[in-house]
Amino acid sequence: MKIMIISDLAPPYMGGAESYVIQLGIHLTKLGHEVHWLTSKIPNTKGYENYHGINIHRIPILFSKNIHFPGRHTFPFMATLQKLDFVKDVHIVQSNTLTAGYSGWRIAKKANKPSLLFCYEFLGELWKIIGQNILERKIYTQIEKRIARSPYDWYACPSEYSKYTLIKSGAPPDKITIIPLGVDHNLFNSNADGSELKKKFSLKDHKIFGFAGRLKLRRTGQSKNLVMLLQAAKQVVERLPSAKLALKGDGYEDVAPLLDEMGISKNVVYVGNFPYEENPRFLRMCDVVVCPALSDGFCFLLAEASACGVPVVATNLGAHVERVIDGKTGLLAKPDAKSIADCILEILSDENLAKQYGREAEIYAKNFTWERTTREHLQLYHRLIESKSYQIA
Repeated sequence: MKIMIISDLAPPYMGGAESYVIQLGIHLTKLGHEVHWLTSKIPNTKGYENYHGINIHRIPILFSKNIHFPGRHTFPFMATLQKLDFVKDVHIVQSNTLTAGYSGWRIAKKANKPSLLFCYEFLGELWKIIGQNILERKIYTQIEKRIARSPYDWYACPSEYSKYTLIKSGAPPDKITIIPLGVDHNLFNSNADGSELKKKFSLKDHKIFGFAGRLKLRRTGQSKNLVMLLQAAKQVVERLPSAKLALKGDGYEDVAPLLDEMGISKNVVYVGNFPYEENPRFLRMCDVVVCPALSDGFCFLLAEASACGVPVVATNLGAHVERVIDGKTGLLAKPDAKSIADCILEILSDENLAKQYGREAEIYAKNFTWERTTREHLQLYHRLIESKSYQIA
């Protein structure tokens, strides 16, 4: 089968959405399928690249040097203007939200192919809080509704929460399939060793609660709710002075000034933004991993930490309630600093409880595999192709 996936960003830019396409693409190619990834050509990238077996096609966009805004917003329009010869040979066209979802169905319709929209989540009214400009605050909610109501043949998403946001935005409830995403258990498991990293940053005698991901406080980084995490961290270290918050990711320059203002600089360690393959070492270094996000369609951080046998604390928002079994694999907190701090302290203060949560978390995480994710994608692809009377040569 030949599959076309459309998203506005691809490597070297890496986020959860890009990790999803990469893992899905790799597993599809291992099964003998051909994957084509249509995306933006940003500076210092090639127009075509074979990436781990995935055929990446990068098309020119306007304002490419300002990819986040407004560059990425030109992608759906530029994509519809391209002559994409390879599309005539694919069997299905999958678009990913947000930006690419606006025009993906048009490309499929033009090529007379079945179309699928994969939606991580729609933020809806949350844009009024996290939006950084008029476009995001005032228009993005309407764009989401327009995408949800576009004439796609089918919709897929990674969680019940994602499905809820799709339906709320206007997608037909009877045309949505939930396909949970996976974890690379060969990489993320309890055999990962965080001791050297702990030694490197002189954390041997400290209790560590950690967060990995975007540390930027501007743009949609606000949805990660890091300010609240820092407020919770202040309460944690006041009650448990030996505790330290460990941060990994890009954008630390946004966070650093706040640490001084809050007087917790000595209790926060920034480990840098090393390669994805080394994430298990960071997770295993932590006694508990925390996700304070206001919304998540799946949350790789919680799934991967659980796979490493590390207990987790998360806000009781978005898909967190599907990644964390409260009181068994970790704790769900109210979205306020005190509740988050209380949950962190409950785990840090009880080593036996932490070990119990960690063991249960690792068991639970085994439900999420890329093999299962890939199999369920293929089942949906075949069903759509058959329903549209397309034949695979």
